[in-house]
Amino acid sequence: MKIKIFIGLSAVVIFIIGAVVIINKKTYTPIENNPIQNTPVNNTNTSTTKTNTEKIYTMVDVQKHNSQSSCWTAINGAVYDVTSWISQHPGGAGAILSLCGKDGSSAFNDQHGGQRRPEQELASFKIGVLK
Repeated sequence: MKIKIFIGLSAVVIFIIGAVVIINKKTYTPIENNPIQNTPVNNTNTSTTKTNTEKIYTMVDVQKHNSQSSCWTAINGAVYDVTSWISQHPGGAGAILSLCGKDGSSAFNDQHGGQRRPEQELASFKIGVLK
């Protein structure tokens, strides 16, 4: 009798642990009525077009902002204006200046890939998406 109770309780504990793991697991789930996912890209020849919520830029647009006074970078398909972050970056201004006007995906991912805080900080500078 004690063995049956032990087995039953063990099964309940395993079930609860499994449920907690599944609930806490970060997975991508498409959101219905998401304006970004459900808006077709405007394929006109203009360099900046607008979806419902985000502007679309080309690398030509990004390359024009290649200085300390106007520093844009493209990282993982998004465009960021990091001008104000140059003087604040904990690793020094040079780390950001090296990304101005360029695709900084490799540099950012090599240094900060998977780190929550740098990714959150970067997100605050997002101005659009890369076409």
